[in-house]
Amino acid sequence: MNKADVKKVILEVAGNPDSGVVVQFADMWAEAIVGLSKGEYKPDARDGDGDGKVQDGTKFERPAKETRVATPKETR
Repeated sequence: MNKADVKKVILEVAGNPDSGVVVQFADMWAEAIVGLSKGEYKPDARDGDGDGKVQDGTKFERPAKETRVATPKETR
């Protein structure tokens, strides 16, 4: 699987548009998908440099998972 094949499939699924968001981002999406298949992206990676993003040293850094606070810290 290479970038050109993935881009072609993305555009076919979207109905082969001539302009718009799909055409604008198809290259980046194809590159990211090919990167996933090459093993560059590891879902269980840890933050190595403390910048709040994992996948340090790769092109595809993603933010660390957020944790929501469901209960208040204070009592009234």
